[in-house]
Amino acid sequence: MYFSGFYPMHLALLVVGDNPLPIAWWTPISKEPFRFLLAMDRRNWSLGLLREKREAALHFFEFGEVERVVRAGWASGARVNKAEKLGLELVAAERLASTKIVAGARCVFELAVVRELDEPEGDHVPFVCDVVHVHRGERVENPEPILFLGFHDFATLGPRTRLSPPVRGRRRKRRPRDAAGVAGGEAPTG
Repeated sequence: MYFSGFYPMHLALLVVGDNPLPIAWWTPISKEPFRFLLAMDRRNWSLGLLREKREAALHFFEFGEVERVVRAGWASGARVNKAEKLGLELVAAERLASTKIVAGARCVFELAVVRELDEPEGDHVPFVCDVVHVHRGERVENPEPILFLGFHDFATLGPRTRLSPPVRGRRRKRRPRDAAGVAGGEAPTG
């Protein structure tokens, strides 16, 4: 019954300890406290790391880094040092004990696992995580996020538009209309 009609998803790079992997199944779930929900595949070696370390760093890169982000999922961290293989520079996190962050990310959220949700029959394990620190890179005028379209397909944003919300403020008082539908009883002109 599964159908990926909800794609595209914003692809991120999750680092647990010093092991990077791409992740598209994440979402913010609260502003106060600031929290994310991560869903980790049960077959993934990083699931054991996340359970052990109880922390991770969620990174967002521009589309120019799509190949390195995706390739982080092509090998198991149990057999290879993926960060080294991909040329990712790992640096100390601000608030995490054993997880590193990747230099050069547009934005990084340092996460502490609050709890693992009970999902005995699903193929992914959900984790509720508090954001304990945010690293903000330079503001990008026209960001090009990595969008996961499913299977082996990726894209970024194309044409854009900016919509302005209606101006809020004092409401003008409506003037009563006369029988002819003219406001304030003024004589129609024309």
